[in-house]
Amino acid sequence: MERMQARPFDISRHLTARRLEQEVENRTAYTIDAAELNIYETQHVAEKVELTFNSPVLASMIRGKKVMHLPHAPSFEFLPGESVIVPSQETMCIDFPEAQTENPTQCLALAIDVDRVRQVTNLLNERMPLIDSAAGWQFGQTNFFLTNDEPIYQLIARLIHVFTEDNRAKDIIANLVLQELLVRLMQTQARTLLLSPNTAYLNINRLAHVAQYIAKNLHRNLPIKELADEACMSEPTFYRTFKQTFGLTPVDYINQQRLDLSARLLRTTAYGLADISLQSGFNNLTYFMRLFRRKTGLSPTEYRRQVR
Repeated sequence: MERMQARPFDISRHLTARRLEQEVENRTAYTIDAAELNIYETQHVAEKVELTFNSPVLASMIRGKKVMHLPHAPSFEFLPGESVIVPSQETMCIDFPEAQTENPTQCLALAIDVDRVRQVTNLLNERMPLIDSAAGWQFGQTNFFLTNDEPIYQLIARLIHVFTEDNRAKDIIANLVLQELLVRLMQTQARTLLLSPNTAYLNINRLAHVAQYIAKNLHRNLPIKELADEACMSEPTFYRTFKQTFGLTPVDYINQQRLDLSARLLRTTAYGLADISLQSGFNNLTYFMRLFRRKTGLSPTEYRRQVR
């Protein structure tokens, strides 16, 4: 699994107020009516530490490394920049292979009230139902691992700030941020499922088919009308449905896939930038370089030098 370079969450306000009473999974909790933010800190190596919550949980790494053991899933290293959704009543078994007093492992666990989750999923299923999916929008039914993208990072960071500040309107503000976070997490989960090469959706879901079609044709121009025809929809319906489900416009999604391809070519081939730009579907080298820098913070040449 390729790891992103993580940007740390700011928990400075929490650190000034928290009291360390135990060395393994010392917990500080911040509570609103619909959720509880738990920040854990571990200061020495430990194995098989168990945690269970009564509500669905979004766990995100802040610092250090854990090894997570979840039911019905292979064990995995859990690093900053990554999150995992864990269903209610499911036990997380956790190892801390590197925790030290001078280098503690820090993690947050956001437990979200089941009724609040149901309100948001019902709203999505009513106003923007998933296409070709009888189950509809869901959150917290199964384990789901993700790398935090920029919107999810910003929302988690905002929640940390709101939960730890002294503000009488904390519940109102946090609930607004929480609703957006739930929507974006469900969009990420739906997008991941539809893009899985092994998913059964490939033959029955029109957006899964379109995503596969895009992947096979990244090297050429892909008009919205062509994609809408592949999905057997009108252009306006396709555009709206795609954005609601993927959390991106079709153009933004295509550019994201092309940039991912170009990054892979930069890492694994010696092709020149002009060739990589064309193979990735960018006919304009300047436009490609501008988008690449916007996404990675590096020029293609700087990126290649850094990863090879």
